[in-house]
Amino acid sequence: MNSAYTGFAGVYDEFMDDIDYEAWGSYITRKLCEYGIRDGLVLDLGCGTGNMTQILSEAGYDMIGVDGSAEMLSQAAAKKAADSSILYLCQQMQEFELYGTVRAVVSVCDCLNYILDEEELLQ
Repeated sequence: MNSAYTGFAGVYDEFMDDIDYEAWGSYITRKLCEYGIRDGLVLDLGCGTGNMTQILSEAGYDMIGVDGSAEMLSQAAAKKAADSSILYLCQQMQEFELYGTVRAVVSVCDCLNYILDEEELLQ
């Protein structure tokens, strides 16, 4: 799995504290609604510590968060609301397997920047 965030996962949210996740979540929710996606299963690809995953869950979406870092997912799981049914999966974005379909995929912040090879990006 992705070792880029090993040791960094515990302080990641502190470094990202200038991101207005709530405003971004409202924007994403509006865009999803514009496409008729008001509920259902949504994938947060490269979910990191789960900030956006949690916001979209609170907006009524059934969420799956996929990230290549077990440490980041551990942080996400630790702050997951007790009544939340978010499913977190440790998989690389280029190769993830859901064994089903989702209504939408979102990917926020800079997770795509870690895919340096054009062929992997296309994958």
